[in-house]
Amino acid sequence: MPLIQAHSASPFSTEKKRQLLAALTATYAEVMEIRPDTIRVILHELPRENWSVGGITLADSGQNESV
Repeated sequence: MPLIQAHSASPFSTEKKRQLLAALTATYAEVMEIRPDTIRVILHELPRENWSVGGITLADSGQNESV
């Protein structure tokens, strides 16, 4: 049973998450030539203060939410 894990520091709507999870599943199934119902996907959403680039948290960096 394949397991895909994705990490995100930006909050997304439930609809965007559904689209992402479906696309990850469909792509993996197509490339690996397996049934989609055998694939598990976990989306880890991290607070922006727990993610940094160059030692500066995304919360403190002023980068917009889409980064």
